Amino acid sequence: MLTARAIMTEDVVTIDKDASIKDAIELLLIQRISGLPVTDREGQLIGIVTEFALLAIAYDHKVQNDTVGQHMTTELLTVGPDDPVNKVADLCLAHRVRRVPVAENGRLLGLIARRDVLKALYEAEAPVCTA
Repeated sequence: MLTARAIMTEDVVTIDKDASIKDAIELLLIQRISGLPVTDREGQLIGIVTEFALLAIAYDHKVQNDTVGQHMTTELLTVGPDDPVNKVADLCLAHRVRRVPVAENGRLLGLIARRDVLKALYEAEAPVCTA
């Protein structure tokens, strides 16, 4: 069984809840990513802020100095490292999310993007070519 641990990205770019919205936007743009898990100093996952949410508030220049904590999503969909990839696929489809954090005891271990799931499922089904 293919697990979340096997396909997750471990080196995840995160942000602190006290960072500004402006800092979050700059980090997304520099890193060329579409979402940032929000962690505390102990590595506990406490939220997520996405480019969609930031785009929605970027029109209002007054919020650029607001903190990430004021605008992050705290109702998180997560999987454990030993959960099957099919569970991650189900979450992506049912909730239309682009990424699913992998956590254990509240601590962020990694992140799985929809593309990671697609690749894993495709490669698991791809016929082996022997010549």
